Amino acid sequence: MPLSRWNPSDALARIESEVGHAASHAHSASVSTATDGDDLVITVDGVNASDVDVQVSGGRLTIKGGGGTSTSSHSSEGGATFSSSSSSSSSFSRSFSLPDGVTESDVSTTPSANGVTVRIHNAA
Repeated sequence: MPLSRWNPSDALARIESEVGHAASHAHSASVSTATDGDDLVITVDGVNASDVDVQVSGGRLTIKGGGGTSTSSHSSEGGATFSSSSSSSSSFSRSFSLPDGVTESDVSTTPSANGVTVRIHNAA
């Protein structure tokens, strides 16, 4: 087996690459609100719809969610084997005061391509 000299610059470049890869897979949820006629529409992007919980209680709408990713890789250089694994997780919770008279039956949730859309019917 041939000997190879350890090069700290190569090792640092590999670590920087792995950290950059992990950072690109981290996510955070963004929440935006809009109106559509008399309806209030809340859009949560950056999450899987199955990871979102929507609750109506005491005149408040609460949207909670979370998720995560994990990756692992293995490589060989100069007879040495390197293993790397990373994981990320995040969670969020947003609460909104509901207009008077809005009940749970007035709130609907629809999955979207990037997350979930919550519609409060006749919010005006």
